[in-house]
Amino acid sequence: MKTWQDQSVLVAGLGSIGQRHTRLLHSAGVKTIYVCDAVEGLARKTAETYPGVIPVESYEAGLARRPDAVFILTPPRLHIPMAVQAAQQGCHIFCEKPVSDDMTGIDTLRGVLDETGVTFAVGLCFRYHEGVKKVREIVESGRIGRIVSIRAFMGENLPTVRPDYKTLFSAKYCGAFDLIHDLDLAVWFAGQPVRRMEVIYGNYSDIGIEAPDLAEFMIEFDDRCLATVHLDFFTNPRTREFMVTGTKGMAKVEFASWTKYTVSVWTEETGWESETRASARDDMFTDEDTAFLKAITGEPACIYGLDEGVRALALVDQALHGR
Repeated sequence: MKTWQDQSVLVAGLGSIGQRHTRLLHSAGVKTIYVCDAVEGLARKTAETYPGVIPVESYEAGLARRPDAVFILTPPRLHIPMAVQAAQQGCHIFCEKPVSDDMTGIDTLRGVLDETGVTFAVGLCFRYHEGVKKVREIVESGRIGRIVSIRAFMGENLPTVRPDYKTLFSAKYCGAFDLIHDLDLAVWFAGQPVRRMEVIYGNYSDIGIEAPDLAEFMIEFDDRCLATVHLDFFTNPRTREFMVTGTKGMAKVEFASWTKYTVSVWTEETGWESETRASARDDMFTDEDTAFLKAITGEPACIYGLDEGVRALALVDQALHGR
């Protein structure tokens, strides 16, 4: 069998996240990388940046090369139809979050995946973040007891991060809901069904986007656990914190900076203990890409499939469409 570096990969969508995955796959030594984008000339320009990368004129032309795997890194509304195309060609699929902009088509995609048997992974990159993984280990060790409360806060100033922000799909129809990673982490850590949810969202700042710039979730889970999740596109400076309170203590990770994170834990026996470590933004993306490629070659690897990818999406869909 081919090694994970011998897999041929088609990268579809060469915006900021597509450029990142292309660069990391190339740096990791993946030998055959095709790239495509709807913007004329962008695939050729990207290929010129990374020696050996092969531009193709369209997604269909890329699929015709029979790649082993496809990385779907386009706007969310395109994810499901592109994934269905790839699965029908027998390609394994890495799909950037969110799986779609709503739950329409999820059952169709699930049926195609079941029929073809291809691997489908969702880009839940913060599950690979070292700080989040350390908090996860603390929780799973039982050190802070049963989870009672989860608090996630994510806010960043979109005009500062992306001066071209008004042209982004995030500004037009996703808004703060595009920050779905933090909602995903809350649901993942709770690890149980949602009993009820309240959401307030809308345009509260002056950044002037069409889509909501703030969303506030309150989620009650089946067994005595409550989560609050704040998402916004105007906070300055960028702020990201994830905190879990248990019956015996609490643990949290603060990772507003891409260059470091701080994990803190408190128990009655030890009081506060904190550790700050250096990190790189690429690390979690590299880990998820490598895990996906290893998984499709049969190596042991941790990836997150469609069911994991739609848990947070289903809550966003319920908030926006009441279904």
